[in-house]
This record gives sequence, C-alpha cells and structure tokens, in this order.
Amino acid sequence: MKVWIDTDGGVDDALALACAYADPAIELAGITTVFGNVAPRKAARNAALVQSFFDPPHVSISVGAVAPLVGSWRDARIIHGEDGLGGASSDHLLGYEAGHVQEDGPETSAARLAGFARETGAGGTIICLGPVTNLAIALRHHPDAFTSLGQVICMGGAFTIPVSRRHTAGEFNFGSDLEAVRGVLAAAPNLTIVPLDTCRKVVLRRARLARLARTCETPLTRFLQRAHNHYMDAYRASDGIDGCFPHDALAVAALAHPGIFRFETRSLELDSSSGFAGLLRTGGQGRPLRVAVDIDQRAALNWIEACICRRTSH
Repeated sequence: MKVWIDTDGGVDDALALACAYADPAIELAGITTVFGNVAPRKAARNAALVQSFFDPPHVSISVGAVAPLVGSWRDARIIHGEDGLGGASSDHLLGYEAGHVQEDGPETSAARLAGFARETGAGGTIICLGPVTNLAIALRHHPDAFTSLGQVICMGGAFTIPVSRRHTAGEFNFGSDLEAVRGVLAAAPNLTIVPLDTCRKVVLRRARLARLARTCETPLTRFLQRAHNHYMDAYRASDGIDGCFPHDALAVAALAHPGIFRFETRSLELDSSSGFAGLLRTGGQGRPLRVAVDIDQRAALNWIEACICRRTSH
C-alpha cells in the first residue's frame, strides 16, 4: 500500500509516522506538513527526525499550509511541547533534515498531494493527521487528480464533546480549519473519518510505553518514551489518565489493520449549532462516508507495540 501522510508534527504524529515506517504493509511515498500542533516548518523537522530512526530510503517532506483557509489558528504546544515532541528533539543534531525537507509552501505541497493521487490511483492512500488544509487546497485546484485514488483517511472531528473538552473551542484537527473540512467532506474520494470519540477508546499507558522502552530498547523507543512524557503529563492534568490517546497512530491503523475497527457508513456534515468547532452530525445534506465508530483497544495497542518494536529501525 502506497501512502502519503499529511502531518502537523505533534507527539502522536511521531508515533503514527513510526508505525507507518515500521509496518511492512505500508510503503511511505511522501510527507506534507501543515500548521496545527506546531508550525509546518517545525512539523517538517519533526517528521525528518522520526524517519532518521529508520534505514533508507527516506522520503521528501514538503512544508505546506501555514494558516487555515479562513481565520487564524492556535498551536497546541502546551500539550506537545515547544518543539512539538515534548522536548525530545533537543537530544538530536539537525543533520537529519538535510536533503529531505523542502520549503515548498501550500500550493506546491497541494500539487505534490495531487501528483501522488494521480500516479498511484487505486493503490494509493492519503492519511491526514492534522488540519486538512493541504488536502482541501489540492482538491480545489486539482480535482481530476483524485478521481481514482484508493482512499483518504482523516483523523478528526467528533460526534460528542468529551467532558474534558467542554471548555475548549473544539476538536483540534477539524476545528482548526472548518472551511477546509467542508471541502474535504464534500470532495475527498473514498473518505474514512477516524473521529475523536473512537480514538479516545484507546489509552496508551505510561507504564506500558516504559516497559516497551526497556524490553525493545532502541533509539526509536527511547525517543518515543522521552517525547511522550510531556504529552502524557498533559493528559494526566486534563483527563486524569497516566497515559495518552494515540489518535494519529489509529488513523494509520485504519489502513494497515482495518479489522480492529468497526466501520459504519454515515451521511456527515459539520454541526455549527453547538459552539464546539469540528462537531459532526449525521444526516442533513452530507454525502455517505465511512466512519470508524468502534475499535478493539487491545488489538490496537498490540499493533502499535509490534510496530515500534519491529527491528527495522537502527
């Protein structure tokens, strides 16, 4: 399966990228970055750092949209750390960026997404792990390129508002660019949504990650443990769990291991009546889309563990 990943450079993005590199069923073809958890240039550096733990071939990383189609955005550094990786990037020299990060901008990044869709057709999948602005621009400017694409998977949106999020502005990924979400919901081919509700059914415990870092001791597992400490501290403060929800890795799992999910077809549209940006509702004028509505937590965690313990990293 040839895959293109669009990422906003946070801790769960790093875990998702590591799983994508490690899963033998996935052939990572390229990466674009978008504003979100951190700025897209920083997200590109973080993606390059993750791929430095794996043997070549390494893919190019295109710096994409710096802002939403409409309005402004607020980063998530309070959750992911100033560098987006809980401070873990400070342990590494910057040489891993050379030759991989391309300072492209949103139009060129969108063209790269379109080029991938056109070249791979039914054998290709685009996975969006952050705000969907790059994809929305690509669909708007290059609609014909996507007509035969195998599928698009987006981690974002929510059907219910978690108690811990009731005083926040909305679900982060979809809420950061509602105009882009409307375009993607309307036009992305073979679209699968992995919403916040489903992602929050899987908890990666701090103790489990620490055990993995001991039993599968590699530079990658040590890096992931270091990166997750700040992230898990944030979730302990907000949700009372000593761990985290590995949202973005589950979007990769929806492609690599779909049998651990239960999917339903629902007609979706944005619900603008709640004041919680990114809330989804069924019905209305939305087109039928595939939605991940449930997940086997044990199987999901076992898959993540198998990926990050796989001896493909150095």
